[in-house]
Amino acid sequence: AFAFGNVPGLQVYVVKLAEKYSPDAVDVASGLNIAAFNVGIALGSWGGGLIVANAGLMHTPWIGAIVVLGALLLTRFSGMLDKRGEQHATA
Repeated sequence: AFAFGNVPGLQVYVVKLAEKYSPDAVDVASGLNIAAFNVGIALGSWGGGLIVANAGLMHTPWIGAIVVLGALLLTRFSGMLDKRGEQHATA
């Protein structure tokens, strides 16, 4: 349950961005957000299965840590883009 605790916050973020850039497509953005979560679940399951089948169960923790690091870097990059957009909007 803890892993899905970020879903409501991300949903609000997506809806706010849709309201800002494309107000007529808020419902589409919301649907695509949930679809992206489902695709992520499917790809994670598939990738995890490949790792276990080919490398073994003992390799899943460090590979998972790499995935988490990648997610953190993407989150940081997204925040940086948001700040840059706000600075350009106020300038």
